[in-house]
Amino acid sequence: MNAGNRSGIRSLWILVAAAGGFVAALATLPVPGDAAAPGQELPEESFAIVDVTLFDGESFGRNQDVWIEDGRVRALGPRLRLPDDLPRVDGRGHTLLPGLVDGHVHTFGGTLGDALRFGVTSVLDQFTDPALLAGARAARDEIARTDEADLFSAGMLATAPGGHGTQFGLAVEALTDPANAAAWVRARKAEGSDWIKIVSEDGGTYGREIPTLDRETIAVLIAATHAEGLLAVVHVSTLERALEAVAMGADGLVHVWHDAVISEEDARRISVAGTFVVPTLSVITGMFGDSTGLRVLAEADEALVSPMQRQMLSDRSRVRAGPDAGVALENVRRLHTAGVRIVAGTDVPNPTTAAGISMHGELRLLAEADLESADVLAAATSAAAEAFGIPERGRIAEDYIADLLLVRGDLEGDVSRTTDIVTIWKDGYPVSREAAATGSAPEIAVAPEGPIIVDFEDGIDSGFGFGWQVTTDAMNGGASTADLAVEEGALVVSGETKVGFAFPWAGAIWFLGAQPMQAVDFSGRVVLRFRTRGDGRSYTVMLFGAGAAATVPPMVPFVAGPEWTVVEIPLESFATADPSIIAGLAFVAQAPLGSFAFELDDVEIR
Repeated sequence: MNAGNRSGIRSLWILVAAAGGFVAALATLPVPGDAAAPGQELPEESFAIVDVTLFDGESFGRNQDVWIEDGRVRALGPRLRLPDDLPRVDGRGHTLLPGLVDGHVHTFGGTLGDALRFGVTSVLDQFTDPALLAGARAARDEIARTDEADLFSAGMLATAPGGHGTQFGLAVEALTDPANAAAWVRARKAEGSDWIKIVSEDGGTYGREIPTLDRETIAVLIAATHAEGLLAVVHVSTLERALEAVAMGADGLVHVWHDAVISEEDARRISVAGTFVVPTLSVITGMFGDSTGLRVLAEADEALVSPMQRQMLSDRSRVRAGPDAGVALENVRRLHTAGVRIVAGTDVPNPTTAAGISMHGELRLLAEADLESADVLAAATSAAAEAFGIPERGRIAEDYIADLLLVRGDLEGDVSRTTDIVTIWKDGYPVSREAAATGSAPEIAVAPEGPIIVDFEDGIDSGFGFGWQVTTDAMNGGASTADLAVEEGALVVSGETKVGFAFPWAGAIWFLGAQPMQAVDFSGRVVLRFRTRGDGRSYTVMLFGAGAAATVPPMVPFVAGPEWTVVEIPLESFATADPSIIAGLAFVAQAPLGSFAFELDDVEIR
């Protein structure tokens, strides 16, 4: 098979190492829990997994054989007649299930690689840069070796000017008139959107007030979407808006609401309408300070976890005061009891969530909502694929793509065992699970004793490290700009954040090493201190540590008011494994988009 198209969209964010520590490939060798001999090749493309407990996407079966040929399932059943020379994996004591399908993702950076390493073989993206869609379609249409999950996506979302979705910096074609809805939907279909996502969100649940589409526009959008043969899913956060969307004909709701408990009658109404729900319990429980992803992380081998996964799980910037996610769980319980199709989805990479890892946490949360093991796993496999019309995935069935997950133990008795992964096959090829290439880490220089202070009296030269430079999202294809100047012994930072990248930023960065992004050890220092003044808006300090290019940096906000103010930020406030290892400190403007100007002076690490 030609893998040229497939490699064309492969992310540069994740380096993949050689596979290791897997099951014996032949039935005559030890069972899968035993280590394979060094250098032993894993079975790929054509092989069989024999005598395994099988979850086929709907139900469990014991002592089953699954025959894979050319990356697809050829046959399955008990005691298949297999060719004598066909490689075999002994599945005794293990469960084989379809590759997981995450029903709510926003693709960014290493999302697709991070997802695949934890058994998520397809992601259903609910809003991303439409420029990704053509390459994603070419990649998923091929049977080929890959280190990334398949991407299906709504592409651009439908929202009001200034509404939810416009804050991330991507160019969004907002809607102001229902008369334009049909043309808007046709444009999204031409871009390659697999379905249409519509935002019904005024921010009230989160204590904010933001513009949202009116009900007439939402109704026309849903009708126009159906006229184009596409599914319409609606972002909601309240029970009222959920019921309105169902009444308008929405095919699915993305997010379960946590403002009120649904009545049994309304739950039955959603079931009769055939509307599915993607609860995204991971992001909701994380918002209330209870991240199941962190618990999964504690069980994971460190070699499997990328810096981006660790960073996003540690980010508590959106944790809010409140009781807990009990209302959301009760709503899922009532919806499931009424017969509503539940689709597992995580809403990664929002704070407290991480691609792949949070999917396993989501399954545990669905179990907490009283779904049986088969229903939990179906929500993450067949129900997800069928709700969104994803072909040849979500089941282990004849002619389906061989996206497979082999785990130790009995998932029917304990669905939390999904994390005990033996191996993953994507398109019939085994997946390497290490998060980064092996090799010796570069030596980290040690900072000199005493405080490190920059007062700009001698100009922009910091007097320590490589110095100060402009930093903007232009390095990731964005359009934001910045300028630096020293006036009256202070650094003046000005510019404009613009649409063009998912997370726009612009400002100044201080490289503390001898070269840009060379890490320095500041052990013993506990605080970043600086003076600032400016236009009154909120800014952000980003801390880049070792391996900074592989992840989103931890961030802490500050305000630059009209008068000089001293800001002190404890280094431990930066959610990173070791905040004393610093390669760079960026002082930047992010949202809202527009012009900015602020000053810095007496920047100190002590």
